[in-house]
Amino acid sequence: MKRLVLLLPLLVISQTHAETLAQFEKKLIQKYANKDFYQVNQAIESEIVEQIEHDPASFKYSFPALQDDYHMHIQFSPDQQLKFYTFDVGGGGTMGEYASYVQTQNDGKTHLTAVETGFIFDVKQTILAKQPVYLVESYYKGSSCVGAYAIAAFQPTKTGAVRPIKLFQTKTKLLDHIQVDFDCNNHEDRNDVPDYIRSDKKLETIDIMLLDQNSKPQAKYLRYRKSNTVYQYIGVVK
Repeated sequence: MKRLVLLLPLLVISQTHAETLAQFEKKLIQKYANKDFYQVNQAIESEIVEQIEHDPASFKYSFPALQDDYHMHIQFSPDQQLKFYTFDVGGGGTMGEYASYVQTQNDGKTHLTAVETGFIFDVKQTILAKQPVYLVESYYKGSSCVGAYAIAAFQPTKTGAVRPIKLFQTKTKLLDHIQVDFDCNNHEDRNDVPDYIRSDKKLETIDIMLLDQNSKPQAKYLRYRKSNTVYQYIGVVK
């Protein structure tokens, strides 16, 4: 019985935060309900960012209505320690524009960091130099049917911020991300589009599609193999 009494205040606090965020979400949707999304999407982004930056409860709140109605996408890291937000801030034309953030929480405090990515569709994680590293895959939508896929590496700091980390060792450079161009004209059937970036389940290797000068896939990949500290380029594979 004592245990129940102790837990009840925590439950009430949690429900209060959830209701507050739900109310914020409802008011935001009502505010912009009759407006052209692409005229107000950056204002929507600003208001949401302001809210999640100062409300620790937002880390566990899913914002279901905003995800459904306002092109907001949330992606957690596998260990649930990083929460990524992607907002559509484009003008509604053929070119896409996105704003992304990553949220962390430690000792009840939340920290929000803006990150340079496209539309985030997957987050993986691994260990390098005995530290967790997060690999973020995203897509950049250009004009017409041109775009790019990218994989970027991030690592949290002791302050709670998240920073890019250079771990892709090419022949000549150490990079924090790799990008590969995409042109839908090279694919007659969308269902036949190959993986432009692929990896094995254990993330021992990461492969980047090899393209010709016209951005046409060559059915070959540039392979990067995991070492203790980086992903080292080792050559071309099928």
